[in-house]
Amino acid sequence: MRKAAPVIVSCLLAVAAWLSPLACLAQSAPLEIAGFRLGSDVKTVAQAIEEGKTEVDINRQYLTTVLTKPVPGYRSGYVTFGNCAAPGRIVRVKMNYENESRDFYEKLLAALKKRFGEPKQWRGNPFGTLRIWKWSLRDKALGDISIILQHYSGEDDTFTKGNSIRVAAVEILDEERDCWRARHPEEKIQAPAASVPPPGIEYYLPR
Repeated sequence: MRKAAPVIVSCLLAVAAWLSPLACLAQSAPLEIAGFRLGSDVKTVAQAIEEGKTEVDINRQYLTTVLTKPVPGYRSGYVTFGNCAAPGRIVRVKMNYENESRDFYEKLLAALKKRFGEPKQWRGNPFGTLRIWKWSLRDKALGDISIILQHYSGEDDTFTKGNSIRVAAVEILDEERDCWRARHPEEKIQAPAASVPPPGIEYYLPR
């Protein structure tokens, strides 16, 4: 039995060596960027946000977004916190990088892949002006965490120019939404009216 021990140890070392790369990719989800941490109270970063520059989302009144003060390396940033389940709890952070180049975007993408593995979703456009990669990770305390890295070089004002990153705690975002709906049942979306058959394709063509 003693002779078998070295064999067992060798097997365990081999398994550990095989798993080590996977362990590196299975890092815990990130909760903080630029000094703003998901799940924390916005009061803890009061000195880093612009007082008075807050905006309640018209379509999602359970969320408030506030502009950050200047942060080295970023040209702007936004912190979103809840208004219902846990008022003041930070649920999302978006930061716009000072460096707007495609080259910097590719460096960020490579670094994120190295740290968190391959992204799970692509949302870019076929023209290459919009490039979005999304990671879906897991945190023991906050649940699902998403990371969205974006580069935009087009002319559509609905997208943020240059490079940006957004981290969000998906489950506590849902908690805020569910809390608001429970407290404001009158604002729940009404069932749609009976559907009307769509017009034929000729309706949409030039004449």
